[in-house]
Amino acid sequence: MAVSPEPRERLPVVLSDGVVVLRPPRPDDAADIARGCQDPDIARWTTVPSPYALADAEEFISLRRPDGPEGPGQWWACPTWAITIGDDLWAGTIDLRLADPECAEVGYLVAPWARGRGAATRSLRLACRWGFTALGLRVIQWQAQVGNEASRAVATRLGFRISPQVHRLALASRGERQDGWFGDLLPEDLPDAGGARRRARPLPRLTGREQDVLDLMAAGRSNRHIAEQLGISENTVKNHVRRILEKLQAASRMEAVVSGVQQGLTRLP
Repeated sequence: MAVSPEPRERLPVVLSDGVVVLRPPRPDDAADIARGCQDPDIARWTTVPSPYALADAEEFISLRRPDGPEGPGQWWACPTWAITIGDDLWAGTIDLRLADPECAEVGYLVAPWARGRGAATRSLRLACRWGFTALGLRVIQWQAQVGNEASRAVATRLGFRISPQVHRLALASRGERQDGWFGDLLPEDLPDAGGARRRARPLPRLTGREQDVLDLMAAGRSNRHIAEQLGISENTVKNHVRRILEKLQAASRMEAVVSGVQQGLTRLP
């Protein structure tokens, strides 16, 4: 029986809610990143280099791209996505900075030309839900300089509980200390797309063969082709598909594939 690879040995994850797509950063994003990060608000509220040059974008990508010198593990050490909306072009960045196996800090920014379309809220929901289900995080933390109302509004919409206390001179920015806001999010705090709060389900455990079948389903293979490729009967494939649908609580093959992609269990070709 095949053994499913550990998550950090697998390829990076692409997430989507049907509007926003989060994908790993690519070298051809560099020009858009450099242009976006020259925005005065990004320079004011984040710690990106200022002024921001193309070389800064290229360095950022080289440290986070999945095909870097350390392979996919480089991406899994700090899951980072390019935010895209309606096309495959970079419109922002979101990442999960892992403090330990149970805790991560989330960071995000949206390019000026992509604001006002709900991209930050959608991206934050996708990344946090994936962090809770696929990584098993117990808490996700958020922080921002006092005055960054846009970032605070997005975090609040997602259910982050932001402390009313201002943490004085808690954040370092461009050689100076700044007052900070801090918040945290637990799985049960996260609302779904309709605003209802729900507890995130634990990541389903697939057998090695179920994993093989799900990967081939994601590649668009039929039951007959899956049976031929794995050397098993078509009836056996149907049984595996049925169990996959049960474990992912999906009503169809397509829904199972979408759920598997969102939870980091498989990826689209």
